[in-house]
Amino acid sequence: MVVPDLQAALQLLQGHRLIPEGSHALTGKSLVSGLLHFAFVAPTSELARQGLIAFAYLAKDIFADDSQTAVSEVVLEHAEDHMRLRLDYHTSHVEDCIKDFAVVVEEMREEVERCTGELRDACERVRGAEDALLEARTGWQEAATQAPSAAPLRVRRAATLADLLQRQVMVRGAALQAEDGVAITDKALCERTREVLVELERSGLTPPRDGTLENARILPHGDVIFTFSSIDLTKWIHKPAVAKLFSRKMGMTARLVERMYRLVAERVPVTFDPKDEAALRAIEEAHQLAPNTITHANWIKPLHR
Repeated sequence: MVVPDLQAALQLLQGHRLIPEGSHALTGKSLVSGLLHFAFVAPTSELARQGLIAFAYLAKDIFADDSQTAVSEVVLEHAEDHMRLRLDYHTSHVEDCIKDFAVVVEEMREEVERCTGELRDACERVRGAEDALLEARTGWQEAATQAPSAAPLRVRRAATLADLLQRQVMVRGAALQAEDGVAITDKALCERTREVLVELERSGLTPPRDGTLENARILPHGDVIFTFSSIDLTKWIHKPAVAKLFSRKMGMTARLVERMYRLVAERVPVTFDPKDEAALRAIEEAHQLAPNTITHANWIKPLHR
């Protein structure tokens, strides 16, 4: 009988109780004890031949398994060393990154503290600006609700000037001369104007009551400014029918124009809307100005500046 492979060798040796059964059959201890036991059983020549072949298969498998285990252990050891080196490298890299990150975090903390301080200062400045704006708005509202006599000096001056301008009539390019060809004086112009007003009343153009001429002045460039005692008389003079006859009787070929002036109001709150007609009418009413005296309003410079 020939032992062809490891399985047949195991069956032969286990059949003669030379090696144990189970998982302990393929071990070095099983091989040594089997050989010793085989030497003491005094086998026949055939059994001896087959037993040696079977033990050879057993030894080959055990040695192969031991070699594989040794290789595996070496590979595992090298793998562990490699992993240890890689782990050390990555650990060192992570530590460096943590240090760099800590530096960045510290810089960011300092930057946040600096920005916080600047923001705190900016908030203080904004709070101060808001207080100043509130104070200015309060002053403006008080000035708007007060009578002209009780208003601040600047407001009273503006209201007085506005009232004066409303009572004035300008004639551009009048070029008035006396009968002898000499330039007429302001005094003679006042007398002539009063006479013309009387003539207009006699002709059926009745002027408003209690309205008279206060002053008449000839400007250096030839324009004439008439100042009347009431706004109603000024409006009456500006009526087309009255203005045309007034100019002809005065000997003027030029036309009458309404005077408009720009006034600068200081400390106006930014909440004021110059395009709000109701707000303009409220200012007129508060300062006892005639309706539509303020033709328009605008900011001197853009609000964002």
